[in-house]
Amino acid sequence: MRELGLEITRDYRNKAPHFVSVLNGAFIFTADLVRNINLPLTLDFLALSSYGNAQNSSGEVELLKDLRLPIAGKDVIVVEDIVDTGITLNYLMGYLEARKPASVKVAALLSKPSRRKVQVPIHYLGFEIEDAYVYGYGLDRAQEDRNLPFITSIKS
Repeated sequence: MRELGLEITRDYRNKAPHFVSVLNGAFIFTADLVRNINLPLTLDFLALSSYGNAQNSSGEVELLKDLRLPIAGKDVIVVEDIVDTGITLNYLMGYLEARKPASVKVAALLSKPSRRKVQVPIHYLGFEIEDAYVYGYGLDRAQEDRNLPFITSIKS
């Protein structure tokens, strides 16, 4: 978190980025990340689903909670827990870009490039991982285990 926070602080000096945290999985990552950014910033949340309680994406994205704050003209940083197939993030990028922000970049805790169906940009990445179902540190296993202080996995 410290390294990502320093990188974002450097890239956005003299700016006040607006963070969009994707619920529910990214809430812990978002909290730790923004505490490591030495800039004025704003924060909002939205919720999307393409998994339900399953371990594999359905491929259909559902908006569960929309933003409360306007993003037009703002430098937006989307905070994602994990980029898997890229379908959800691709949907989200189009959704946000339609609201005319000055820029949109992505900070992701985890990326599984071997599962990618849609290529999406990740500007700030914590870790690249192999194809495994992961949970803990905000990521769930059928809505449970988000409170684990670590990330663990079930092999695919």
